[in-house]
Amino acid sequence: MANDLIANLNNPAERRKSVRLRVRPDLQSFEQKYEGKTFTVIKDPVCLRYYRFSRQEHFVFGLFDGKHTMEEVQEAFEEEFKPMRLELADLEGFARQLVTAGLVQNEQPGAARHLFERRAKQRRMRRLATVSNILYLKIPVFDPDRLLTWMYGYLRWVFTAWFFAASVGLMLAAIVHVTLHYNTFQAKLPAYQEFFTWNSVLYMWLSLGVVKVIHEFGHGLSCKAFKGECHEMGVLLMCLSPALYANVTDAWTLADKWKRIIISFAGIYVELVIASIATFVWWYTPAYPTANNIALCIMVLCSVSTVMFNANPLMRFDGYYMLADWLEVPNLREKANRFLNNLFLSKCLGVDVPPEAYMAPWRKWLFVIYAVGSWVYKWVVTFSILWFLADFMGPKLKVLSQMLALMSLASVFVFPTYKVIKNIRQRGRLPDMKAARVYITLAVFAAFVAAFFFLPLPVSRVHETGLVAIDPEHLEGVMLSEPARLVKLEGASPGQAVRKGQLLGTFESTALEIELAKAKAARATQQQTADMLNKKVLKAQGAGDAANEQRFLNEYVRAKAQADTAERDVARLLKRQIGVRELRATRDGTLITAPKRDEIGKLFDKGYTETTPVFSVGDPLKLVLKVPVTPYDYRLLKEDLTARSELDVSVCVKGRSDRTFSGKVHRDKLPAQNAATIPLALSQRGGGSLAVKPNEDPNLLAPLAQVYLVEVEMTDPDTAIDPGQLVSVKIHSRWRSGAWWVARELSNALDIGLY
Repeated sequence: MANDLIANLNNPAERRKSVRLRVRPDLQSFEQKYEGKTFTVIKDPVCLRYYRFSRQEHFVFGLFDGKHTMEEVQEAFEEEFKPMRLELADLEGFARQLVTAGLVQNEQPGAARHLFERRAKQRRMRRLATVSNILYLKIPVFDPDRLLTWMYGYLRWVFTAWFFAASVGLMLAAIVHVTLHYNTFQAKLPAYQEFFTWNSVLYMWLSLGVVKVIHEFGHGLSCKAFKGECHEMGVLLMCLSPALYANVTDAWTLADKWKRIIISFAGIYVELVIASIATFVWWYTPAYPTANNIALCIMVLCSVSTVMFNANPLMRFDGYYMLADWLEVPNLREKANRFLNNLFLSKCLGVDVPPEAYMAPWRKWLFVIYAVGSWVYKWVVTFSILWFLADFMGPKLKVLSQMLALMSLASVFVFPTYKVIKNIRQRGRLPDMKAARVYITLAVFAAFVAAFFFLPLPVSRVHETGLVAIDPEHLEGVMLSEPARLVKLEGASPGQAVRKGQLLGTFESTALEIELAKAKAARATQQQTADMLNKKVLKAQGAGDAANEQRFLNEYVRAKAQADTAERDVARLLKRQIGVRELRATRDGTLITAPKRDEIGKLFDKGYTETTPVFSVGDPLKLVLKVPVTPYDYRLLKEDLTARSELDVSVCVKGRSDRTFSGKVHRDKLPAQNAATIPLALSQRGGGSLAVKPNEDPNLLAPLAQVYLVEVEMTDPDTAIDPGQLVSVKIHSRWRSGAWWVARELSNALDIGLY
């Protein structure tokens, strides 16, 4: 007998059967129904985790009381659920999951070491997840349950029917108000560069923190309203902005799924109420710029961002949990990812995977579409935010956004790839794979890799904003010869046809008028002197006084010469006066630029007599675009124009979506050096995107970063395109591979300068 006992203890199989597990006594259980089936939710009050068990799983879970051995649990299960069979390996796998989750205690030797290793691994995975999700970091701080209980006593009225009706009415009023005044609403919205100033971003950054605090208290209070608990609140860094988060996972203990959906929707609901209030505040406070700007920021944050992020089920925010509860699929993303991963292992590698429970075909497709869609949407949102940060931070701070982009690239691509490879190594040993499927998968993968490295694609386009201007070869300026004041505009307005010699404007020069008056006075004085001396000559001649006659004659000759000089001065000044007084067109064409009516009386002095024309006449169909390009794009264009004489250009004009215009970049028009100054319209001061350096002369706009002004000739313009207009430009470079594009973007991000 003793020998048999020793033999059993030394037998690994018998030792496995004799293992006893004990469920933690502090765990709490709740019943829920999913798709008509009853499930039990187990709550771990220590780490605030929740686990859902089917009827069979909960039966086994209940037998882990420290008295039943694994063999006895197996026999009891098979007796309860005849004719189902439970293999010992499956039971051990389930028990191992419970031990790992900390739901049961294993007093066998070596169990503590296993738990310690598992805990260390979980810590590593949490640190890795924190680094990989840099735009959404959570730091637990305190237990808010008592605070929420106290607040709920004062805010109970928020959860009444009349408040719900009033808040919905407020939202509808805001929507109706915006709809009825949509054109005015759209006109009052600031442009991109006007809205995303440092002040606006600061207001938005602070508003986001305040709004998210209210948002999370909305979750916590709604959880309290339905008798739930909230034991964790902390700091949330969302998009690098500080906020608050509340862990309301206790809602999973509620049997009614609509209550869980309401708790998840509470934060969105609060933000929509705030957005409605902010809409009216913004509309009626144009006289208070600070309040108006803050209200606009809150309106955008609580409406657009809430719909794009919080309410979107593709991101793991409120909308995700609402969809999961509505579909009655807990851990929707994990299940979708696991389903997609198993689908890949099964169909592409031929690996046998554990069969999924039966589900309708549409639900299978839902899992696949959701897994792919959530990954793609996360990628799009992450890099859209990082692109905005790069564009907003400008040249000096752009490196910060580039570093964030590289970290996000690792989180979106590198870590998932690592997980897939690790999963294949763990579950798909080479002997377990089907050779035919592996070869087909490898062939498809090799084809994608070859296409990535060698297939030419239109990825080397240069996208910029260009400024429309008249071709200098078909434009003539009319300038003043000296400073003068505008007296009258002769009727021609910009855009109207004019003829050569047509009078455009009348000016007067006060300095010239004074000089002319002095010249006329001098002429009159010299003429009077000459006339007086002429009379003296005649009188001396009549008296026979030869000596005085000769003297007066000499003085007369000198006076006459001075009078003639004065006459010539007057004639010269009159000619100058005509040149200043009347500015005429120097060629046939269209009047491009001219002074405005409210500039009548203005003195056109410095600049207008040297470089800046008062009027300009040209051909409006001979247009060029001034396109600022970065050094990276300049090197690309220069490389392509070395092999070709010109590159095609596509031009999109705002308000002309029905047509795409075309143009050319010529090799001989490529600038040899970077631009020292840029036009006002291309700078942020004029509505463009280029930052400029501080300068003592406000008329000289030097770009903050190095740019080249590339001239694009438009080949098919029409009269609807006005000089001075900003247009979207796409320069078509030589097609290159996707690998080239990735390498170039990384080179530009790290400022290596390889491309």
